[in-house]
Amino acid sequence: MRTFVLSLLAALALGSVAVAQSPAPSTAPAPAASPAPTTSAAVKSVVVVHIKNFAFVPDTVTIEPGQTVRWVQDDDTPHTVTASNKSFDSGNLNKKDAWTYAFAKPGTYAYVCAYHPYMKGKVIVKAP
Repeated sequence: MRTFVLSLLAALALGSVAVAQSPAPSTAPAPAASPAPTTSAAVKSVVVVHIKNFAFVPDTVTIEPGQTVRWVQDDDTPHTVTASNKSFDSGNLNKKDAWTYAFAKPGTYAYVCAYHPYMKGKVIVKAP
């Protein structure tokens, strides 16, 4: 039995030496991640206009075609976002309501609050 144990230990020792001297597997460096290509179809940011103190803040914003404007109603009094040419209308917005509109074509879009016509704003849509 003693011979068997010594033979087993010798075999394990030789196996350890063989493993230690074998070359480590080669690992190629991972390729660097390349940034995703930017296209015109990329998601565009939303521009926020606050309605507060009986004013649109800011009263003029400039965006690109396809971008969206989000109006957030912060006043206690109801307001609307109504295009001067009636091409869009938010309807009644109460406090904490929000309304979004996507502008597809270049141009200047004037708007008012239907209840308070002295509240005026403008969205300028410019091609990039």
